[in-house]
Amino acid sequence: MSQRTSPTKLKDVAEAAGVSISTVSRVFSNPERLSPATVQHVREVAARMRFSPNVLARALKRGVAANVGLIVPDITNPYMTALLKAAQGRSRTSGVGVLVADTDDNTEIERQVAEQLARQSRGLILSAPRMSASHLREIAATIPVVLVNRVVDGVPSVVTDSEWALGELVSHLRELGHRRIAYLPGPSGSWANRQRRKAVTARTHEAGLELVVLDGTAATYHDGIAAVDRVVASGVTGVIGFDDVVASGLIEGLRRHGRTVPDDVSVVGHDDILAELVQPGLTTVAGHSDRVGRLAVQRLLDPEGEQDRETSIVVRATAVYRSSTGPAAANV
Repeated sequence: MSQRTSPTKLKDVAEAAGVSISTVSRVFSNPERLSPATVQHVREVAARMRFSPNVLARALKRGVAANVGLIVPDITNPYMTALLKAAQGRSRTSGVGVLVADTDDNTEIERQVAEQLARQSRGLILSAPRMSASHLREIAATIPVVLVNRVVDGVPSVVTDSEWALGELVSHLRELGHRRIAYLPGPSGSWANRQRRKAVTARTHEAGLELVVLDGTAATYHDGIAAVDRVVASGVTGVIGFDDVVASGLIEGLRRHGRTVPDDVSVVGHDDILAELVQPGLTTVAGHSDRVGRLAVQRLLDPEGEQDRETSIVVRATAVYRSSTGPAAANV
């Protein structure tokens, strides 16, 4: 009768690799906290010993699910798609799945899906959430939460700081001779929209430019097209859009209106997610959504992050210059 072989355990791999049990655990749960050489060495030893960490079993033993929930306002927005792809890639290295929910930019739906995913996940990432700060704190009191592009005291977050990049692009327009520009806003409930509008307002004031703030939008492609009449009526020679989606819609709307970008109107976007799809190439702010997505998952999975709950991880945006901006037109 053959003797049954016991499954290889963490401590077996640790002894064979000459490292601590916690190091082996971290190799399979949070490898970015270790040197690449250590990760490679431990994985090679584990492979030889046929050790395969059962993430789901470990999670259930601890009373948590082997998934994280990612809640986005509009999954069709290319920024959210890039964020999701990066988050999934980072989660995969830790053997964790990602459950995704789209809220249609609706606060009530957002609350409902947050409650649903909280029962199935070990933690939640809420991208550009619209819920009140008090509701977000309530959820964060019951399950680990990381916010993306929203700051709420006491809740961890990863945010893009666009102030410097937007200031550079306002200066860029001024150097091109623009003296009257417009800001085409995004959703009124968006934290990012408030931050971008504030940055553009401050920089245009410093530069001695006249700023026209147009009516708010849901930041869709069709909103950009629909904004053309307001842009033309305002007499501006340049427009800074809330994001690349609404900016690309505006470029198409101007084309339909017989206006040329940038000869008649210069257009600036935000996020750098449509560089290969928009003609002319879009001058924009690179928000580095891939890095934001990876950092959000890393922060959620890192148990040591609890000691730093009130601090935001800030990703600095950069300005990208392309063909959608040019010298100001004499007459619009």
